[in-house]
Amino acid sequence: MLAGTLPCQRINGRNMEFKTQFISREDRRIARQALTGKHGFRAEIEHNGQLQEVSLSDFSSLGFAITVLPEVAENSKVGATIEVHVSPLIHHLYRIRGVVIDKQPARNGRIKVSAVIEHQQKCMHDAFQPIHLSPEQSLKGQFIHPFFYKQNSYFELESLSRNGFYATNINSDFTLFNDMELSFSLGSIRGLQDVKGRISNVSLTTENLIRCFVETPTLTLSAVEDLSRHCFHFAQKTPREIAMAGLNASHIQELIQYRFVETQAEYEAVLKLRRKSMASKGLCTKDAPIAQFALQQDAYGRILIAFHNARVIGSALLVFGERGEKPFELDSLVPLSAFVDLPSYDDIMEITAICIERHYQDTDVWHGVFENMYREGLSAGKKYLMVSSEPEQSARFHRMGFSPTGIHFQHPQDREVQMSVLMLHEETGKTGKSMNPILWWQVWGAVSLHLYRRRIIEYSWRQKLRVHINKSLYQMSRFVKRILKT
Repeated sequence: MLAGTLPCQRINGRNMEFKTQFISREDRRIARQALTGKHGFRAEIEHNGQLQEVSLSDFSSLGFAITVLPEVAENSKVGATIEVHVSPLIHHLYRIRGVVIDKQPARNGRIKVSAVIEHQQKCMHDAFQPIHLSPEQSLKGQFIHPFFYKQNSYFELESLSRNGFYATNINSDFTLFNDMELSFSLGSIRGLQDVKGRISNVSLTTENLIRCFVETPTLTLSAVEDLSRHCFHFAQKTPREIAMAGLNASHIQELIQYRFVETQAEYEAVLKLRRKSMASKGLCTKDAPIAQFALQQDAYGRILIAFHNARVIGSALLVFGERGEKPFELDSLVPLSAFVDLPSYDDIMEITAICIERHYQDTDVWHGVFENMYREGLSAGKKYLMVSSEPEQSARFHRMGFSPTGIHFQHPQDREVQMSVLMLHEETGKTGKSMNPILWWQVWGAVSLHLYRRRIIEYSWRQKLRVHINKSLYQMSRFVKRILKT
C-alpha cells in the first residue's frame, strides 16, 4: 500500500516525484475489499507468452491479491513486478502493475500472491500554475463509480488547473484504477453534473483516505467558466492567477461590486488607482502625490468604483455637463466650435478617467463599468454617451457600438498620443441599431431591458422586436458555442 504523499513541486522546471511509503498490514486489510462467489471480476496474467485466467481474491485502489497455480507463482517473487489485466465489466479492461509483497499457500494447492499497485506519482498540472484551495475556500464534489452498483464517494478539491484537479479525502473502499473514466459533479456556482474525468496518481493520505488526480480532457466551456467563477468569487483569486492555471476568468462582471464613491477613503483609493494607471504608462512616478490626479469634474461628477476582495480594481468618472458652470473635461481640450456637430450639450454624458487594473482589463469588468454608468446616465435623462479614446482602445469602443465624431486632440500628459472622441448614440445603446446584435446584447442588452422594465426608457413596437431578435440571436450563439466545445 502507498501512503504519505508530499505536495507536488516544480524545481528548475522538473517535476519532483512523490515520496512512497508502505502502511501497516492492518491498514491494508481496512482498505481492501474481499471478493467471494461470483463477483464479476475477470483477471488474467501473462504466463509463457499467453494470458492465463487467475482468481482475484481481494483488491483496493492501492493493492490486490490473486490466487494462481504454483508454476505461475514461480515468477512472482517478493519484490518482483507483476501485471494483471482486470475486467470488472464487459469492455472495461485495466492493466494493473504492482510489486509483490507476500506469497502464501492457498486451497487446492494454489498460491496467493499479494501486491502493492504501482501508481504513477508526478505533478499532473504540468506547465500550469495550479490554484490551491484552503479549507475555507474548499470545493466539494462527488464521484459516481463506473462499475459498482450505486456506489459513490464524496471528495474535496485540493488544487486545480485546466488539466484537472487533485481530489482528496475519498473513502478508502472506493476503488480507483489508473486510466479509469468516471462521472463526477462539483458544487460550484451552478453545479457541474455528469462531467467525465480520468483517474491517475492514486495515493493514500495519512488518514488512510484516497487521494488522486482527475484529468479533465473534455471539460466543457460552461464547466470551465463555472470553475473560474468559483476561483474568482469564493477563493478570491485574481484573473491573472486564474489565467496562469489555464482557466478563463473573462465573464466575472456579475461577481464584482459596483458603487459610487461616498467617502474620502474611497476617493483616495480612486486617486491611487489613477496614479497606478499613469505610472504603468510611464507618465508619472509611482510615488507621485495623489492630489495631482484629482480632476475639476470630481467635484460635481459621479465616480464609479469596482471592487474585488475589498479592493478598488476599477473606476470611472461620469459627468453631466452644464455649459459654463460644470463643463465636460473635453471642454478644456477642444474648442467649443467642435461641439457644433454633436448632439445637444444637455443630452450628453461624458465618461472619463477610466482606470481598470491591468489583470482585469481583458475581462468583462470593463463592460460592467460602462453598464452601470449607462444606467445612471439614462436614469438622469441623458441620451448620448461620450468618451475620449487612445488609439489602442479604439477597437474596443467600436465593438461596444461607439462611433467616431471626427474630433481629435493631443493627450494632455503625452503630447505624442492622438486622442479620438467617440459617441454612443441613443438608438445604438437602447436597441443595438448599427451594431452587431449578438455583441449588443452582450454589452448593452441586459441594462437596456432593465431600464425599460423600470419605465425609465420606452420601446416602440419596432424597438421591442429588435430587442427580442437580438436576445434570441445571442442565446442561439451561446448554445452553438457550447455544442462545439463539448
